[in-house]
Amino acid sequence: MTVGLVIGGDLPMVATLAARAEAAGLESVWVAELDHSAFVQAAAAISATSRIGVGTSVALAFPRSPTVTAMTAWDLDELSRDRFLLGLGPQVKRVMEARFSVRVDRPAPQMREYVQAVRTVWAANRGEAVVHEGETYRITMPTFHGRPRPERRDTPILLAAVGPILSRVCGEIADGLIGHPLASPRYLREAVAPAIAAGLERAGRPSGACPITAMATVSVGDADAARRAARLQIAFYATTPSYRAILEMHDRKALPRDLRRAFVSGDRDRMTALIDDELLDAIAIAGRPDEAADRLKAWDGVAERVVLGVPWYGMDPGWQREALEAALELGARVAAQTASGATTI
Repeated sequence: MTVGLVIGGDLPMVATLAARAEAAGLESVWVAELDHSAFVQAAAAISATSRIGVGTSVALAFPRSPTVTAMTAWDLDELSRDRFLLGLGPQVKRVMEARFSVRVDRPAPQMREYVQAVRTVWAANRGEAVVHEGETYRITMPTFHGRPRPERRDTPILLAAVGPILSRVCGEIADGLIGHPLASPRYLREAVAPAIAAGLERAGRPSGACPITAMATVSVGDADAARRAARLQIAFYATTPSYRAILEMHDRKALPRDLRRAFVSGDRDRMTALIDDELLDAIAIAGRPDEAADRLKAWDGVAERVVLGVPWYGMDPGWQREALEAALELGARVAAQTASGATTI
């Protein structure tokens, strides 16, 4: 299992963190799409590095045409010399409609077709005579028929998934699945992995064709402050109905309702208090730095890659920078251990 890092901030900071992660021996860095374009951030990270993988976790698919996504991904792959990883996600319905004015009624089938359309554009750019005509997307001119690029690869496509339907779609068509930060190792093992396997079998693909990239919430430093930050981040994620199945697996069926009430009233202390120690430790790595590397072993055997991400919801920027420094140090330590053969992680 390899280790990556979620990076963010302004573009110069993204570039600096990417370069530091590469120097520290990490396998990859990942950029989210919250207030900044994932693709522009990825370009900054790529331009500052020469070896490390650079992925989007995630770029939002549905607000963009598949052709635009295909063009952008190939540009980034060329810029990086085949280091780019295209992580795509559907986002939750409320955000799609309220922020992007996009309505998506059947995200899993639409995502399957979206990936097919993106790959059609790439095939056309290699010189193949192909078009895409589906239920949602119709692309009859996927390229301007410039100079064919037969040597270009399909950029790896990883899909963000939580539930069984989209996880099966990942198994059918994707090059990997990106787990949600709320998804515990147990949930990935018992719910996500079997759904991927079903999709692989349905599509006739080999067993290792769609590995899991786990996104782990990592909050290390002063134990009390680190654990409180992780509790609040988990609480924020758990207010979203789409992630209810994760809480139900951990016998917390009523938790989203209680968290939602606290969230709506702005009671972050109550949100934090609702995340008990058992649930916190099942989902996140939170506490003293000397315990963190050992805690990462929970993802070994479940994920091909674990990406470290620090809490951000309700966090002071100064604290968040310190937390990111600690996560980078953890990633460097684990990468060094892996290189020396001292651990299976």
